[in-house]
Amino acid sequence: MLYSSTSVGQILNIDREGTDDSTFKKLFFVSSFSLSSDKQKNNVLNFSSSIEAGRNFENNYSIIAIGKNDAIFNGSATIQNEGQLQLRYRDLDKRKSSIESYVQYQWNGAWGMEYRSLLGANLRLKFLEKKKSDLYLGLGLFREWERWNWSGVKNELIPDNASAITSVIFRLNSYAKYSIKLSERVDVSAISYLQFPLYGNIYDPRWYFESNLYIVAGKNLNFLIHWDHIYDERRLVPIDNFYYTFSTGIQFNY
Repeated sequence: MLYSSTSVGQILNIDREGTDDSTFKKLFFVSSFSLSSDKQKNNVLNFSSSIEAGRNFENNYSIIAIGKNDAIFNGSATIQNEGQLQLRYRDLDKRKSSIESYVQYQWNGAWGMEYRSLLGANLRLKFLEKKKSDLYLGLGLFREWERWNWSGVKNELIPDNASAITSVIFRLNSYAKYSIKLSERVDVSAISYLQFPLYGNIYDPRWYFESNLYIVAGKNLNFLIHWDHIYDERRLVPIDNFYYTFSTGIQFNY
């Protein structure tokens, strides 16, 4: 099975320390796909995909588009359908400080999240830049629109006449991103996001962490080990606060 990420994180391939920074490329494209089928009582189909494409400009900024999706079908029933679409405009790590802006749309049918839309910007700071490692910090603000139903909630917790819940808030966003090249063929990239609502209970955090270990197998081929988790104390419906994903596989680069 090829690698696929069921996360909603924002690690970018260009953030890897293992990429070649000495050659300027106007366009880049990274993709991974997975398709598996199993016959149980019904046909179980699992499809996953992850695509990152971008356009680099000579002013050392880039427009990056990211798409991720993971879906599991048991016959005609959908067990899981989650993913995200993101468009980001950011510096190519050439400046000590820069402004990055983004829009994002995500969904998760297993949780009952019909959509979460984000519009925001961060101040990105180059804290450490060495030959084989780097560290970046970010601080910003985003507007968040959410709509949840009760499909992911246990039956005994669903109230009578339950209807979809919507929310529109501002959130403070902070992150730390670190990458290191352990050898010519092995590098690691990790990022941690910590977010707080700006009104209501501002001490209800959302913490997202994602890490990837890349092992270079060829010019356009990597083996990959992936971990991510999310902890969120402000759920609009009573589902678990903590979820995680672990996966391994193969990644193609172009």
